[in-house]
Amino acid sequence: MTPDKIAYMSVTPDVNGPMPLSWVADLDTVIPAIKALGYQGIELQTRKPTEFDWKATRKKIDDSGLAIVGISTGPIGIEDGLYICHKDADGRRQAIERYKTVLDLAGEWGVDSSIGGFRGRASMMESRAAALDHFRQTVGELARYAKSKGRRIVLEPQNRINTDFLMTMTETVEFIRSMEQDGVDNLVLEADMFHQALEEKSIVAALITARPYLVHVQLGDSNRLAPGQGFLPWRDIVETLRALEYDAWLSMEFTQKPDSPTCARQAMEFIRPLVTW
Repeated sequence: MTPDKIAYMSVTPDVNGPMPLSWVADLDTVIPAIKALGYQGIELQTRKPTEFDWKATRKKIDDSGLAIVGISTGPIGIEDGLYICHKDADGRRQAIERYKTVLDLAGEWGVDSSIGGFRGRASMMESRAAALDHFRQTVGELARYAKSKGRRIVLEPQNRINTDFLMTMTETVEFIRSMEQDGVDNLVLEADMFHQALEEKSIVAALITARPYLVHVQLGDSNRLAPGQGFLPWRDIVETLRALEYDAWLSMEFTQKPDSPTCARQAMEFIRPLVTW
């Protein structure tokens, strides 16, 4: 783990908001600001990739020297109300087709994309059993599509406020392993510290459980503010990741209060010394 793999969350040009966990502004504003603070990467929330110029956006980021570290999909649900476990069949179909456009973008940019809150809730459908079966079948279909693009799908355990399944690392690892038994071998996961703080008995133990599949880490404190603004044991978290030889990105995702420039500065000033030490 090195200080040259710290990223900040922003949005692609198609996202209109609200997206309270990202710096929502034109990339011409975001890119130089986070570069000046020492960030080396940018993670992007996307909503409808067909509505913006992929190549121009990629060139703008490449020319800045930043790396695109991942594509997140929260705005698909927040703005458009589309979820994999949608209450009606047409909504489910639209969600699948929308995520395939995200996978097209991921293939073009050479990064992985995630499924977090976009999965919805099992309670949205007629029964929990039907919802979990639908999710499983859908993820299998999408994973095969992702593989055709040379990409993986990153599953994000999320807390009970956002969803009612795949909430812990253990549950998500068990799901991934069950999919592997069916021949799906391109599912991995990410750890979001805010979600883990609400659902795990031990964040350290959860990271150890997740390590075989852990490819991305998002940072937000216990109150979903910037790291250092709450009470999470950041030294233990960082040292556990170091002991596990985690060497991928640390990406900032948290509520932008009081404002994004202040949050980005607070987060970098707090995390960089811990990672560098």
